Amino acid sequence: MEEKKKEERSRFSKELVQNLRQKRLRKYTLTVLALVIAVSTVIGMSIEKKDAKLSDGQGNVIIGTGEDVYEKKQEEDADKTESEDPDKEAKDKDGKKAEKDTKAEKPKTAAELKFSEEEKKDLSAKDIKVDNSDDFTASNGGNVSLKPKNPEPVSVTLEIRCDTLSRDMDRLENPAIKDYIPEDGTILAKTTYKGTTDNTVFDALNTLCRNNDIQLEFSYTPLYASYYIEGINYLYEFDGGPQSGWMYKVNEWFPNYGCSSYYLHDGDTIVWCYTCEGLGTDVGAEEWMG
Repeated sequence: MEEKKKEERSRFSKELVQNLRQKRLRKYTLTVLALVIAVSTVIGMSIEKKDAKLSDGQGNVIIGTGEDVYEKKQEEDADKTESEDPDKEAKDKDGKKAEKDTKAEKPKTAAELKFSEEEKKDLSAKDIKVDNSDDFTASNGGNVSLKPKNPEPVSVTLEIRCDTLSRDMDRLENPAIKDYIPEDGTILAKTTYKGTTDNTVFDALNTLCRNNDIQLEFSYTPLYASYYIEGINYLYEFDGGPQSGWMYKVNEWFPNYGCSSYYLHDGDTIVWCYTCEGLGTDVGAEEWMG
C-alpha cells in the first residue's frame, strides 16, 4: 500500500510540474507576441509620417505621398524651365500668333463670290451646278455657295423608293433579302425632316432612317469629306444587277455630287431611288452627269 501511495504522489508531482511549465511557456509566448505587436505599431506610425519613395517610371525615384506626387514634380520642372528661360511667355505668344497666321481662310468659290446672301435664297442648286464629269474630286463643292452665312431653319421632305426592283424581282441577285423589298417599292413614305441650312441630304437620310428603324450603311472618305450610301433597308449596291445602287434627287434634279455636299434649303423634296440600270436611267436620271 505504501508503495502504491508513493507512486501516486510521484505521478501527481510530475503532472503539477508539467502544468507549471506549460503555464510559464504560454505566458512567455503571449509576452513576446505583445512586444512584437507594439514594435510593429510604432514602426508603422513612424513610416506613415515619412514621405514614400515612388518611381517616376523613368528610372528615377521621387519623394512624395498621395496623388499629388507627379503633379508636384511637374510643377517643379515647370518652375525650373521658366527660371532658365525668362522669355518663355513671349515665345509662347509668338508661337500662337504664328500658328494662327498659318491657318489661312479657305478661298471662296466663284459662286460664293458671285451671289449675295439675298440672291442665294432665290436660287436653286441646279441653277449654279457645274460640270463635274471630268473631275472626280468636284463632289466636295456641292451647293455650299447657297448655304447662308448664318444657319436658318428648314423643313424638307424625304422618301426612299426601290420601284424598279419591286416591279421586277428577277433582277434581285440576293434572294435572302426579298422580304425587305416592299411590293409597292416604298421603303419610307414621304416624311418631313426639320433642320437648318447647315444640314445636308445625308443628315436628313441618317436621321429619318434612325427614327424609323430603317437599316442604313454608309462609308466615309476623309480625303473628300464625303459619305457614300452603300445600303438602305438591307438593299445594297449590285443587289439588283451590275449597275444597281442608290441615288438621290432633289426637286426632281439628280445632283452631280455626293449627298453630304448638298446643303438643305427650305421646301426641298428629296427622294432616294434604287436604280438597276444605266446609272439611273430607269429612275429618270438621264442628265445626271451633265
